Amino acid sequence: MSLAHATLNLKDHFHVDKKLEKIWSEYFTEDQNPISALYQTEILKNSITFLSLNPSLNLKKLDEKDKGYYPRRPYPLIDWAALKPANPFYKKFYNLGDEIKPWTAIELLYIRETDQKKLVTKFDSEFTTEKDKAFVINQMKLTFDIINELNPKVVVVSNLFSVRLIHKFLHELKLKQVLPNEENGWIYRINGIPFITNESRFLGSRFHSSNVERHKKLVEEIMRVIATCKI
Repeated sequence: MSLAHATLNLKDHFHVDKKLEKIWSEYFTEDQNPISALYQTEILKNSITFLSLNPSLNLKKLDEKDKGYYPRRPYPLIDWAALKPANPFYKKFYNLGDEIKPWTAIELLYIRETDQKKLVTKFDSEFTTEKDKAFVINQMKLTFDIINELNPKVVVVSNLFSVRLIHKFLHELKLKQVLPNEENGWIYRINGIPFITNESRFLGSRFHSSNVERHKKLVEEIMRVIATCKI
């Protein structure tokens, strides 16, 4: 590992594996054999933190995926200093430029799904049950506990549905938001932590990856927020 920055070990410090096992066992029935949750081993502290939606699932290799309530094979710390990403998904973060490093990444949810429309239907529609709601909220609570411990310079929410879920369940998650205004330097905060949502919410789309101007504005906003928070 090429990084010399402080990290947070999610298994040792947060016992994420045990917590996810409990969340899965409360949601799935005994006759189900779901895809197990996935999480990172470590995350950088005090850095720019990209918040994505969930770990994707390669449907072509579905039979090879770990099943059950207990999460398995957590993936290692994403190395921003590497020459190229180990997973193509993170290429968009590498492409944002050297000026925003060091950075790290974390998922809002731990359930594995490649088709986002299925997540929307399940957790944000007329078909969403109280059990579904509790399942997604419990995952989000765990993530925000981790974010609070990370003390990030800024959280860059890189998915529109992630933004929607956070705002939809602010009360249930007991999150305190502070809206941008002149006094706070036009910075949006959740639990005192600066968040970027507007400039970054389409970061996962092809439109964003091919739009030089949008890319530039996001980098500028990240740097502006960090500089303002130092004042």
